[in-house]
Amino acid sequence: MKNIMLGLMLSVLTIPAYAGSINGNVGYDSDYVWRGVTQSRGLPSVHFTGEVLSDLGFYVGTYMAQVEFSGDEDTSKEVDFYAGYDLQVSDNISLDTGYIRYTYDGVVESFEELYTQLNVNGFSTIVYHDLDTNDNYAEVSYEFGWLVGNVFDLKLIHGLNDLEGSDDFTQLQVGKSFGAENRYNFSVNIGTDVFEGQTADSVFASLTYNFDRGF
Repeated sequence: MKNIMLGLMLSVLTIPAYAGSINGNVGYDSDYVWRGVTQSRGLPSVHFTGEVLSDLGFYVGTYMAQVEFSGDEDTSKEVDFYAGYDLQVSDNISLDTGYIRYTYDGVVESFEELYTQLNVNGFSTIVYHDLDTNDNYAEVSYEFGWLVGNVFDLKLIHGLNDLEGSDDFTQLQVGKSFGAENRYNFSVNIGTDVFEGQTADSVFASLTYNFDRGF
């Protein structure tokens, strides 16, 4: 799969005849929660996302964040690499498919997933498939902008886990964009715990700055 990742990266970076953009964000989270489970033991985390996107729909990017796992003093950083293709079927419908590799410093092993996402208006569904364990994770979400007069971004998320010992979870996200070109976003997330008896906070907040530049 590393060869697939390299091939996708080269596909995006070697088509200078076509326009595209470089975009991403940097942010602060009061808790890094991934699929309903804290990745920082309820402590704050800083994250960064950078992505190169061609007008043809191909993209490649990376995600970095601070992590802290219980009982593991050696792992403090997560760095992910992803690439894929986003097909814009119409103004309201898109189909996105790609590959992502999660890597960590310390003793946590890396792993790989394939994903496919369908977006229809405010409705979105995405399925991830772990290439090592064959476990699947699915997430369904809907944005209720109309419900609050588009003043706030209101999003309901439901995740379904195949992972042994885990359970489904639901999360409500309330956000607001502000500043020049609405580049800043503040959100509060209220969720349920995935693992029974988990002590991680189910409420966390995020402040993010978004950037983009065409080429």
